[in-house]
Amino acid sequence: MSEQPPVKRLPPKPQPPDPSECCGGGCDPCILELHDDELDRWEARVERLRAAAARGEIRLIDE
Repeated sequence: MSEQPPVKRLPPKPQPPDPSECCGGGCDPCILELHDDELDRWEARVERLRAAAARGEIRLIDE
């Protein structure tokens, strides 16, 4: 009997900041840019998890 691959859950998608959280003062980095960076990292992680699931290395729970 073969061992089942580990179960992984997709991480929650980062929520965008409320527009009122940006002060409009030209901050570097702006809170909106930080969210974009966080979203890029999340998308890359989800892509890696889905690829691992396609290879049968993990079982993915997509909620």
